[in-house]
Amino acid sequence: ETRGFIKSYLILFLPNENRRRQISSLSVPATDSSVVIGGLDPDKSYSVSISASTNAGQGTFTDVIIVDETESSLFQLRAGPFTSCGEWSISIVNSIKSFIRSVVVDTVKDYCDCGFLDSFISNETLLCDTQNRTQAVYRAQVFNFDSISSTQIVSWIEDWVLNGASVTSGPILVTFDPTCPVHLDSNNDEICQLP
Repeated sequence: ETRGFIKSYLILFLPNENRRRQISSLSVPATDSSVVIGGLDPDKSYSVSISASTNAGQGTFTDVIIVDETESSLFQLRAGPFTSCGEWSISIVNSIKSFIRSVVVDTVKDYCDCGFLDSFISNETLLCDTQNRTQAVYRAQVFNFDSISSTQIVSWIEDWVLNGASVTSGPILVTFDPTCPVHLDSNNDEICQLP
């Protein structure tokens, strides 16, 4: 007896340290070949189970899979020129973050020809470089995916920056500063602090 075509998947997950056993869920269309569950704490492990849904209803859930903490790396990019940071509104900040995020995604895809998605980047911040107020410092966290480590991803981004990275955005040529270290140990580090 066939149950029909798969319409969607239901993913149940919860932190293993969760004493209240509060289960979170995410529904994913069957057309998606991968998914990133946002908002997870990379320092925790999670229990995950998946079920498929067809026209006949929800199927049985898989055995629980334990997903250990995900390796991640911090990085920063100094880029510009943009409007002076004294004039940044929330809309401008979001536009600059979105622009730099899309540049990072395209760069990683050029290096690995893989399914790298912008959802593999999180905890974005945008800082004003007080030494040059038209320069933005973008900081973010990137996670391992498939068999590619986050440190490898940051090294690809760094290689791109060191080789004269620039991107045209409308009439403006945005350049990425090779003197600003890409690898970041902590978000508390000074802007573009040399190791």
